[in-house]
Amino acid sequence: MVLFYTGWLKLLGKDNKRYGSVAPGLGRDGARYLASLEVAMIGSDTWSFEAVPFESGAGVFEVHQILIPMNGIHILENINTEEMVKDKAWEFLFTLGPARITGAVQGIINPIAIK
Repeated sequence: MVLFYTGWLKLLGKDNKRYGSVAPGLGRDGARYLASLEVAMIGSDTWSFEAVPFESGAGVFEVHQILIPMNGIHILENINTEEMVKDKAWEFLFTLGPARITGAVQGIINPIAIK
């Protein structure tokens, strides 16, 4: 599990238009690098995980395509990672129960990281 902190979630409820129209995030090279490490899951405190607008020459949500169907890496978005950064929890036990929705492709989850 690799988590990213950008501070972007702080905009939610304060500048919703900016929060939902663009986002910092990973590019194609970063996605390929994480795939080479064979991580199981990645997450961030953004709605898109990848950079929006997309990098020059990239397809629509190409980072998602590299990660999910091409490499089987799960993406968790809108993860509140701020407390982990404050606690300097660079390594942690991570647990995630399955969503209680059959056949869904996304759901509201309760991830837990224990330092």
